[in-house]
Amino acid sequence: MCSRPKSFMGIPTATRRSRRRPNSDRRVCRKPLRGSSGCSHAVSNKLEALKNLIPLHDDNHGREMKTDQLFQETADYIVLLQTQISVLQKLVDFYGSGSSTCTAGQPQENQNAV
Repeated sequence: MCSRPKSFMGIPTATRRSRRRPNSDRRVCRKPLRGSSGCSHAVSNKLEALKNLIPLHDDNHGREMKTDQLFQETADYIVLLQTQISVLQKLVDFYGSGSSTCTAGQPQENQNAV
């Protein structure tokens, strides 16, 4: 039996170092200084921006929308937009994009006349 400390991968225990990232590399929400709520303020700003992107619904009767409700409204709005895109693509496929283009205000059949 050996009295030396056990080694890890051939490196003696005494010379092994901890390899930790410096604090600046960690993506952790640190406690705010002087009582300011920096992280929660940033999240609040992003939630407010998200709320401004979706159309207004009067389901809340003027009350503040909860975060989970905001995410549900956002998901519903995304589905609505995807449905609109699908319908518009089907309309383009049905009517065809056509090789001739129409000018604004003129029907396509009158464009070639004269």
